Amino acid sequence: MSNLNKDTFFKIFGSGVFNGEVPFYTTPDDVKALIALSRTFYPKTVIEIGIQRGGTAKCILDNSPWIEKYIGIDVIPSFTTTLSIQRGEVPQIAGEYVKDDPRVELIVKHNGSRDLEPSDLPEADFIFIDGDHSKKGVFLDTLLARKVIRKGGIICWHDYGNHLVPGVTEVIDTFNRNEGDHICFVEGTMICFQFCREGR
Repeated sequence: MSNLNKDTFFKIFGSGVFNGEVPFYTTPDDVKALIALSRTFYPKTVIEIGIQRGGTAKCILDNSPWIEKYIGIDVIPSFTTTLSIQRGEVPQIAGEYVKDDPRVELIVKHNGSRDLEPSDLPEADFIFIDGDHSKKGVFLDTLLARKVIRKGGIICWHDYGNHLVPGVTEVIDTFNRNEGDHICFVEGTMICFQFCREGR
């Protein structure tokens, strides 16, 4: 695993200090890491898999005026999650905090991202994976993201190191063992990221 000290990360990519409230399921440093990457690379098209109510999306959008399109993907309100610990996270109104932002497109499917093909999504500069945290869910979302990301784009994952949802860590560690540690963990956060050498 490639680890990057949190202080070193913010020295490289900027402070990530943001205006707005910290979303419920993240920490301030998680959000700062995402915003620091956004401020460094100015993504125009962003996809979030597992937008939930849109708290993280709102922070990113409010602090990233260069974003032109933000696609949020989630499941229908009656969906039963694979992991029982995530059942309280299924939103009644997916993306409700950002639904009125003209840059936002919400895709709500019965099975969320599993009901999508790469052709259903535009080429993205930045993809944030924070949906189904089961091993299968993280694996499938990563495969989908890699088919949609542009060459040189960034994929981020949330909840690495979270012992309550170990599937995230297990899948990322497996990718790193098989592919040569291209996914980097920001120590002191639950964020991993990868600069994609291949893409659309």
